[in-house]
Amino acid sequence: MRRFIQRLSSSMAIIGSISLLSGCATLSKQECLIGDWQAIGYNDGVAGYQSDRLASHAKACAKASVAPDYQAWERGRQLGLKQYCITDNAYNLGRRGRKLNNVCPVAIASTLQQANQRGLEYYNLENQLDSDKRLLEEYQEEFDKLEGGAMLGFANEKEARARLLLLADERRQIKRRIDDRQRQLDSLNQNNGH
Repeated sequence: MRRFIQRLSSSMAIIGSISLLSGCATLSKQECLIGDWQAIGYNDGVAGYQSDRLASHAKACAKASVAPDYQAWERGRQLGLKQYCITDNAYNLGRRGRKLNNVCPVAIASTLQQANQRGLEYYNLENQLDSDKRLLEEYQEEFDKLEGGAMLGFANEKEARARLLLLADERRQIKRRIDDRQRQLDSLNQNNGH
């Protein structure tokens, strides 16, 4: 088993390097000719691909007159799915804004979906937090200019002062929202052991 994992690891590195160069096809001619179908299947499993992915590989390899080895590929994919179908991966996919593919065993699918949803919640909160921070910076910049006496296109000082007061309120609201979202993110992190 140890030798297999070492061999698989070096094959994955070769396949990974070649994949970067192969463009749109799922496999390059070189990958098809190397034909390490178990390693290819493993990579597909770790990425959460469905079994219909092999049809795309077959199409890509037809140009090189190579037929996929379904059994070796599926063995590798099943090993890869063991890495894909774990709670940490489901959560981390969500944190990157990605949904979990429907390839995991039914017995654990619900648990994995919940972890993925928590990750997606984190992702959304983080994006909202970033957006609020950018808005706060914009408001702060405008506030500083108005406070310094700049008119910023307002017709008179009264309008500029009114905007200054409004900005002060909006900044406070955004700061509260930022604090709330940060607490929610911290809570999600704590509940997921990260």
